[in-house]
Amino acid sequence: LTLETCVAFCDSVDYIFAGVEFAQEYCDSTIQIPSVPSNLTACDFSCSGNSSELCGGSDNILIYTNGQPAPVIVQDVGQWSYEGCFTDSVAMRDLDVGLDVPAGVTAASCTAACQTENFVFAGLENGQECWCGNTLGNTSIHVGDDDCRAVCTSDHSEYCGAANRLAVYQFTASGTPPPPTTCASESISNFTLLANFKNPPEDGSSGKVPLKIVLVEMVPSVTWAILSVNSWNILLVTNPSSDCFFKGL
Repeated sequence: LTLETCVAFCDSVDYIFAGVEFAQEYCDSTIQIPSVPSNLTACDFSCSGNSSELCGGSDNILIYTNGQPAPVIVQDVGQWSYEGCFTDSVAMRDLDVGLDVPAGVTAASCTAACQTENFVFAGLENGQECWCGNTLGNTSIHVGDDDCRAVCTSDHSEYCGAANRLAVYQFTASGTPPPPTTCASESISNFTLLANFKNPPEDGSSGKVPLKIVLVEMVPSVTWAILSVNSWNILLVTNPSSDCFFKGL
C-alpha cells in the first residue's frame, strides 16, 4: 500500500475521498460524522509499500480529496418531494415494502419504483435499499439530515439515507397523492358471478352458469371465496391494492 495506489483506486471507482489508516485504504465521497480533525503527528504509521510515506495511524486516518463536488440529498424528483431523514429499524420498519431496483437505488429510481406500485411514500436507506408504503411507522423519529449521509452505491453524487436511517420522499402531485388501485367493488353480496365455459355447450345454451359461494374468508386487505359450479371450483381473490382476478383450481 502507498498513497498513490490508494488515491488511484478510490478515483477509479468514482469516490471523492481516499483515506489511509493503520496501513489500510478507505474510500468515500463524504467525511462521516462525528469525525473531527486531529494532529498530523497522530498519522505516524509507515505505508507497507513505501516506508518513506505515512499511511495514517491507530484510529487516525489521513485523507486526500480529488476536489469533486460533495454528494447531495436530492430535494425533488418530479412529483416527489423530500420530507426528511427518519429513524428506522429492522424490527419496526417505517415503510414496510422493500423493492429491488436492478438499475441501482437513487432518489429517482426508488421513487419511480414506488410510484409504479401505487405507493405515496418512498425511502432510501443504507446506500442501496428502497422502501415503499402509504404511511410512516408510528415509531419513526424525524432527525437531522446529517444522519442520512450514506453515499448511494449506484451514484456517488447522491446520498441514500444511512444504516437505520431513512431518507423519505412523498408523492405530492397537485397536493393530492394518487389513490391505491382498487377493485370496482369489494362486496360479494350485490352481484352474480357466472362461469363462462371455454367451449360452449353443443345444445346451443349460453354456456354461462351461475356460481354458488360455498366458503368465504376475510383477512386484512384480502377477501377470498370458493365458488362452486358442478364439479368445478373457482377461486376469487379480491384485494384492494390490486385488480380482481379469477383462477381455476
